[in-house]
Amino acid sequence: YTPMPNPAALTEEFKNIVGQKKVNDEVDNIQLFQVQKGYVDYFITEDKGIKEKAKKINLTGKVLSIEDGLTLLKKLHYLVIPQHPLLEECSVREVESEIDQPFFDSLREGYMAFNDWFLKCSRENRKCYLLRVENKITALLIYHREKPSSHGLPNISADVIKMCTLKVDETVFGYRLGELFLNKMFELCIRSSVKYLYLTVFPHHVHLINLLSKYGFIRDEFTNKEGKTENRIIKSFIKPLKINETNSIISHPFYTDNGVNKFVIPINPKFYYTLFKDGSFRSKTLFDATESSLSEIEGNTISKAYLCKSKSLSMKKGDLLLFYGSKSIGSIEPIGVLDEVIYTKDINLICEKVKRKTVYSDTDLSEMANGKKDVTVLIFRLLYYLEKPIKQKEIKLLESYNNKFQTITLLKETDYNSLKQKKHFDERYIIN
Repeated sequence: YTPMPNPAALTEEFKNIVGQKKVNDEVDNIQLFQVQKGYVDYFITEDKGIKEKAKKINLTGKVLSIEDGLTLLKKLHYLVIPQHPLLEECSVREVESEIDQPFFDSLREGYMAFNDWFLKCSRENRKCYLLRVENKITALLIYHREKPSSHGLPNISADVIKMCTLKVDETVFGYRLGELFLNKMFELCIRSSVKYLYLTVFPHHVHLINLLSKYGFIRDEFTNKEGKTENRIIKSFIKPLKINETNSIISHPFYTDNGVNKFVIPINPKFYYTLFKDGSFRSKTLFDATESSLSEIEGNTISKAYLCKSKSLSMKKGDLLLFYGSKSIGSIEPIGVLDEVIYTKDINLICEKVKRKTVYSDTDLSEMANGKKDVTVLIFRLLYYLEKPIKQKEIKLLESYNNKFQTITLLKETDYNSLKQKKHFDERYIIN
């Protein structure tokens, strides 16, 4: 091993706190002391004794297992582009030959130099997400990472991601594809440590502007090179120090886990694979590029709905939801935040609240509403998927697992903290 130059000398106070009975303890303590002093960033070890000592001095976040160390390195140095089974993620170069398709006509009408600009995107190897239906492009998002010298945004001296072109064809309106694109961009900003996401849009695109404002984008006007008024709409991904309104949608995808309850929500694989299409437990299928898959709108959205007959009166807005895929899945992977909870048998109210957010058909909803019990309706936002899902073996060790998570279950705070210490939750999203 390469020796560490000028290590900090071990103090008696430190030895008394962590304990030092044997010669081996001294070696361990010297290494651990360098972490406490801040001379090294992380200590990778499988030694249980060292990990126990790390707990005594609140260094569990710095003393990692080999598996956690590899996960950390991937986060720091290996960018995985967010995926979704409906979307292709590719270079603009791969679609350059399709520039004459009718899909691009409206873009040419709005910007006379569109073809030249598109070819420039191809030369620069810009990336895009696109949706094909019957092998034709029906939705497209071109994005690009820009340096301060390129974007020229006021008071922003860091790299940003620009959504350069966003178009959804009329044939696929209503499938919440704008929300799907936004979700992938949010995830990309977090993964690539980019602190700002922006786009420019003309004022008549009211629906898009409203959607962006809902998720915390800030808007201002400017005059473009052609003398036309445009809106510049920016969202900051600088994690706030606190959230004024508990886990408000404006702060999405950031959230706090302080002062809120945590619930485990069981979901059958049949519904899980539709509601959480981009989770790791669902494989791509031959039918993903078909209209049938596209029409499963609840798999495209950030805002989703969960319905059941189980009732937990302690649930409130801002609570965290850990979705447990039952049976063959046997794991917790999606994390959500509760926006609204309703207990009702009013079918009209149910349909209004869950429209385009649920796996259930209108017939299913009617049958649920006709029962003796109220229907529990949870409207929630998907925050992210755990990179290290909580598997069945670990779930069985939780105190909260008495009912085998067959119904909505309040997760004990001790269980949550234990899972958090084991690095299951992504600190990049959490406001402590």
